[in-house]
Amino acid sequence: MPSIKQKFAGFFRQISNSGGGECLENANQIKPIHPSDSNSGCFIHRYLNGETRLKQPDILFGRTGQELPCLRLCTLQGEIIATHTGPDGGLTTVNRGQRGHVTSQDPDVSYIDSEDDVGSPPTTNSSEPTSNSVSAAGQSEPLSDQYLANQEESLAKEPEPPATTTEATEPEIEIAGVVNWNRPSGIAFGAATSLYERHPVSGETAGNPLADAFAIVTRSNNALLCLADGVNWGERAALAARSAIHGAMDYLNRALFTSTTNSRQLTTSDVFLSLLRSFHAAHSMILQEGGLLTTLTAAVVAQMDQSSLQNALYTGSDNSNSAKFAVCVCNVGDSLAYVYSPKHGVREITHGNNLVLINLSTLSSHSSAAHSSSLGSHDVQSMRDMRDALGALGPVDGQNPELNNLTCSMTVIEEGDIVFLTSDGISDNFDPVVGKFVVARKPDKIVPLPNGAKQTAKPPNRNLPTVEAFQRHELTLLRMEDILRNGMMPTNDNGNHLKAQQLCEDLVDFATRLTTAKRRLLEDLELYVDQDGKTLDAEEQKIRRRKICERLAMIPGKLDHATCVAYEARIQPVTGTEADALTHQMVASYPFRESSI
Repeated sequence: MPSIKQKFAGFFRQISNSGGGECLENANQIKPIHPSDSNSGCFIHRYLNGETRLKQPDILFGRTGQELPCLRLCTLQGEIIATHTGPDGGLTTVNRGQRGHVTSQDPDVSYIDSEDDVGSPPTTNSSEPTSNSVSAAGQSEPLSDQYLANQEESLAKEPEPPATTTEATEPEIEIAGVVNWNRPSGIAFGAATSLYERHPVSGETAGNPLADAFAIVTRSNNALLCLADGVNWGERAALAARSAIHGAMDYLNRALFTSTTNSRQLTTSDVFLSLLRSFHAAHSMILQEGGLLTTLTAAVVAQMDQSSLQNALYTGSDNSNSAKFAVCVCNVGDSLAYVYSPKHGVREITHGNNLVLINLSTLSSHSSAAHSSSLGSHDVQSMRDMRDALGALGPVDGQNPELNNLTCSMTVIEEGDIVFLTSDGISDNFDPVVGKFVVARKPDKIVPLPNGAKQTAKPPNRNLPTVEAFQRHELTLLRMEDILRNGMMPTNDNGNHLKAQQLCEDLVDFATRLTTAKRRLLEDLELYVDQDGKTLDAEEQKIRRRKICERLAMIPGKLDHATCVAYEARIQPVTGTEADALTHQMVASYPFRESSI
């Protein structure tokens, strides 16, 4: 009878053609290879044997945009090319009454938006502590008073009611700055599904409804992406996620694409100001709709002005004529942002170990000291407790959010790179410890012995590699890169250019396959009925499920809601049949289509 180890190895061979399941058997045959060569050994052993990853482009981060370089952007084109939100209607299911949009001047919420001097906390009528508040003022390139005034005036206006019509069809209604939210394409796509088990008697899926939400809007030379993961289960967790997406996307669409902004070149500092304020709008929408807590990650991808000397000082010389894009990300909680580059592989934008120190005096009037003290949204140098989201929007203490890990991050990408956001249902299932590829190194435990002697307890030998926290993070990125470069199953199409839609499908498919064994164990009919086929009462079902906890812990994967939204950075046509063809690239074969749209 095969051992547990053999069963695991066989299972991994089934879910990936990249050699992941053969690692334990071929450890002595590893040779140094090019990272893109997936047939020369398991990526885990190659990495642990000293093979280094390709040098990654810089990722900068701070608590506000004032700590980051101020780069000039091309004029943001306003005509919408593709949109997508979900699951089950996504942001379109909240604020149906079209109540007046919240602005950044709500006095009763201690939050991030303030026009006071840098370092001064925003004024508040709340008696709650404001230690988590962050000022969004004092960006690295000061914004004009006229710009701020025009932006606030525009956002304070009530949305105009739809024009009346005598036709039988309903008038199109603008929701969060967009009329039609169901226009996905190959370069702009989102997917969401539940990894939880289905009850074999009632047929209900645990954890319903899906508490994740996503939205994406792409235009000719820019894109907005948002993803939220409601904390815990339930209707109000799902409501919080959808409200956050609605509030943030509404603010960004109206702040960045007005007549005022369309007439001038914006900078990344302008974008970060709007991102921080969009988080305020998201939080206010959660309170308005009665939601609970949620994570939120929002990204703005915009074409850079390559004629700017200021940008050249940051990006360096480049003989390529292809367009470059700045990716500005703001996140709170454990929903993360990544870039997939055919040249560089996968890198996380929201992580916290790439402390890049550059001379910002050539780019702005601020020093670079802030970079050395920032840890990003999570510290990859220490083992993370996956049960702790680290931060959340919503009424954590009655009305204020938890902003412990609020982070602004920035990187530069090339045309053809894919920016993607994930909930922890995706990212955690690529973790090699969750996947049972490796074990995490734990601090030595001191075991007391008689007569005052002490003995260091050694962890049990599981015949799996032991890794440090930073190695665990690197292997997570390598696992993603392996799947995105080589696919889930053997194919002759690996040379084809990866699209955002395929990226979402591959990541969701991997998480679904990895957690299959866990679901099957929990869907065992014996956990829910007796020998006579009668349904057990709820208490007896709980008792039986507790008895399999040890077996569950040995099976790879993490059951959760899994969501991904992605955008391939490209300059796109905005008129005529080309745009129409682009916005209607729907894929009927997508297996999670019902949940994602």
